[in-house]
Amino acid sequence: MTRKRQYRLPPPKLTEAELREFTRPTELPAQPWRYTITPRLVTLITHLAEAAGEMRAAPISYYRRKELEARAKRLRIIWVVGARYASVKAEEVEGVLGGARLIERREPIAEAIRRASIVEDALAHYAHGPKSRPLTPDLAMAYERAEQAVPGHNPGRWIAFTTRERTKLLDLHHGAIKVPPAVKALFDWADADPLVSRSTTLRAATIFWGLTLLFPQWRAVSVALHHELRVGRVDESGLLMLTEASEAQRELLTTPASFRTADDEGDLTAYFERFAFALWRVLDERLRELGRVQDNEAHLPWKVVAPPDALDARVYEVVERLGQAGSAAIVEGLGQSAPPLRTVQRRLQKLVSDGVLSKRGARKNAIYTLAGRDGTG
Repeated sequence: MTRKRQYRLPPPKLTEAELREFTRPTELPAQPWRYTITPRLVTLITHLAEAAGEMRAAPISYYRRKELEARAKRLRIIWVVGARYASVKAEEVEGVLGGARLIERREPIAEAIRRASIVEDALAHYAHGPKSRPLTPDLAMAYERAEQAVPGHNPGRWIAFTTRERTKLLDLHHGAIKVPPAVKALFDWADADPLVSRSTTLRAATIFWGLTLLFPQWRAVSVALHHELRVGRVDESGLLMLTEASEAQRELLTTPASFRTADDEGDLTAYFERFAFALWRVLDERLRELGRVQDNEAHLPWKVVAPPDALDARVYEVVERLGQAGSAAIVEGLGQSAPPLRTVQRRLQKLVSDGVLSKRGARKNAIYTLAGRDGTG
């Protein structure tokens, strides 16, 4: 006998659209799931492959790409936190990430920003470098737990650690979480289907849809989408949310949560088409944005456009992570392999003269920030 699917109980006084959303099932539809390979879907997947290739080939300098990645990270945090606190401001995100505290009545928003930042650290760790790989059921659940941090844990203190140390929080969960059967079934289907398993777009769409349905209160569930698109090199640098107030961006991130009878009954054809079209529109926006950045860079000093050596890159990344810092804190942030303080100070001065960093104060009390930021948080 087929078990009756569970539904959410709606709160009183909802609009018709809100009522449809709250009466949506919170379980996956019975398998077999199905979809049709329509001409429209084939065309969209082809366009997506072309756009992804152009994104990877965009000749943007190291420092400008880092700047864009940092802006995209802040916008992802605003998207996640804004699901609960619509009044969250970009300057509040910037301040909290730099270690600032908000006034008491805004402290719940600061807490949400810190938790969203923990998920971002996890995303950077597991979607790049040697641990980069497609999303798995236990890693998806580790992301879900990371948003909650750990019992008795203070996210504010956790942000003070280096990025490398903060990623250990996800390691505490990764591999030690009991994966719900429905989540395992979702990944099993995605990995067994001959087309979905080979298409970054369709695998990302499937997993995003399933996790959105199963965990309607998981505000950072879009981390699953960002992970898949980064690892699959559709959005290798994590620039998917580069622009604010984009209709295409909003459509992409809300498509899995949109109530559609066909989706919830296991026919994913229309959903795949809607998702692929929204993703293509977002990538097209990003390409136009990168084209403007490339045009602007043509007028910058060559020192800013040229790639840095390993030490300059490390120094820059420490300042980026800390938001604002003195030379001693930067040396500490470089870790055990840090060069002498004098060497770091010379590199800092060089980056300031190149226009990459800004300096406030003099000598031992100087504070460094990324160029274009006042560092006040």
